[in-house]
Amino acid sequence: TFDDGPNIRTTLPILETLNSNGAVATFFVLGNRVKQNKELVLRMIENGNEIGNHTYNHRLLTTISNEELNKQIDRTQNIISEVTGVEPVVMRPTYGAINNRLKENINMPIILWSVDTMDWKSKDAKAISKHILNNIKDGDIVLMHDIYLSTVDAVKIVIPELIKRGYQLVTVSELIKEKGASLQAGSVYRHYK
Repeated sequence: TFDDGPNIRTTLPILETLNSNGAVATFFVLGNRVKQNKELVLRMIENGNEIGNHTYNHRLLTTISNEELNKQIDRTQNIISEVTGVEPVVMRPTYGAINNRLKENINMPIILWSVDTMDWKSKDAKAISKHILNNIKDGDIVLMHDIYLSTVDAVKIVIPELIKRGYQLVTVSELIKEKGASLQAGSVYRHYK
């Protein structure tokens, strides 16, 4: 999974790497970046990727009112739907911060992760790649950000290697379906075994 995009400089090469390897991912996009990157978002969907909701402008959801929470999610849903014709079915809260109030008020499955690459911190493609390849297991959800060039470089290393190792790279919704389950609104998912 990829957070915080889309960004033409970094998301496009990630999409190209995914596509050339027959792989897909879930991109948790910010609503305020969708319209200016319309072609990129449409390409995500055309290539079989999933688009998830990552709020409108990356507010920390645990610190805002329910009214503002709904605006952050609904505005993003509407923009994505308007641009793509597809409404996201999954969301990821910013910073991975959740509490019971959010679970009760977010009417979508909440997707977190089981492998945190810390790409935002290290900005080191080799460290990011090594962390993924040393820790990945079937059913894991990997957190990356499609706004860093180091992540672009890590993706070029990791995706072919994971496929070589026999992994199938799928969207979050496909992962849950593949495991014979269904996503539930308000439930939190970190992986699926």
